[in-house]
Amino acid sequence: MHDTALHVHRYGDGKNLVSDSEKSQPAAKGGDQGRRRRTAFLQYEPCRPFVAGLKHWIGNLRCLLREAWATNRLAILPPLALDPKHNFGVEREWKWESYFDLDRSTLVGTGGWEQPLPIAPRQADASLRTLILQPGEPMPMRAQNYPLVIRRIKNPAFRREVPADGWPTTDPRLAPAASVLKLARPVIRHLSALDGGRFVAVHVRRGDRLARREYSGRLTKPLHIRKTLEGRGVANGDVLFIASDERRQDFWDPLKKYYRVVRYVSFPALKALVTPPSQAFPRQQLPDNYLLYQVEREIMRSAALWIETLPGFESGASGSLVREEDWVMNSRWFEIPWPEGTKRFRLPFSRLLHGGRQSFERRECP
Repeated sequence: MHDTALHVHRYGDGKNLVSDSEKSQPAAKGGDQGRRRRTAFLQYEPCRPFVAGLKHWIGNLRCLLREAWATNRLAILPPLALDPKHNFGVEREWKWESYFDLDRSTLVGTGGWEQPLPIAPRQADASLRTLILQPGEPMPMRAQNYPLVIRRIKNPAFRREVPADGWPTTDPRLAPAASVLKLARPVIRHLSALDGGRFVAVHVRRGDRLARREYSGRLTKPLHIRKTLEGRGVANGDVLFIASDERRQDFWDPLKKYYRVVRYVSFPALKALVTPPSQAFPRQQLPDNYLLYQVEREIMRSAALWIETLPGFESGASGSLVREEDWVMNSRWFEIPWPEGTKRFRLPFSRLLHGGRQSFERRECP
């Protein structure tokens, strides 16, 4: 006999049921009202160890938190395993609290209610009765009899393996860590003072993206950036903050003819984040390019105009260098399992990640 998929809107842990009306009630920001009812746990566990970039982990964490809320459980945070290729190949200890203040972060729902994130204060007891779900498997009704549910994950972008049909609309909002704010705020004040409180920011992702056919390096070169900024009304002489993984400083010289270009190298505290230890300074901290990106992201949020590289990847951005209609993964087709059978699509990557109808097939871990 097959389990019926769980109706998540009225699911509890068998003892502390939360109804639709209770979930919709507003809660005081920073309070613990949203955690008291939850005594069951949800954990995502990879089939095999993997590493991924910070953007992948943010998306994965958001998915975990949304499912934990929808199923009235506390999320057990996975270890943060970042890919060292985005950190000059340097391994270091990665911690969630280095980038986010999870105690100040909240879950926001339709209607404006706001709750603390449903995060377990510690790891679940190993003796708890446990249900293991395979990738793509819906949460079954019998899950309410298990204090701990472990969802197996195959892909680093595992948010695509979790069926989300029927989940309440919630938005996990991750607050930046104190270390991020400490580094970002002096830079924001400096940039704002240069031009009466206004500056423009552009994020130019090059590096690993240049090898993709659908992502032309031409679109991230100074000439195209200049054309994009002109189209958005940016005047000559404006302050332009550039966040990029392009390390050649002379690469940006053509833009200096038109704008007052500022980069992280202008600020010793930011430059130190990505300066590896040397024989002269052997005790210098290991580089953390992910922390630099989080700081730059906080800076860009304060800009009067924020241009991202790709469309749909940042909710706060005002536009992108690559147009939505051009951002098509034309090197291959996507195969998405639908109830009536697998279909093949050519979709803009951002639409696949952030919207549209998706169904998932159950696949066993090897």
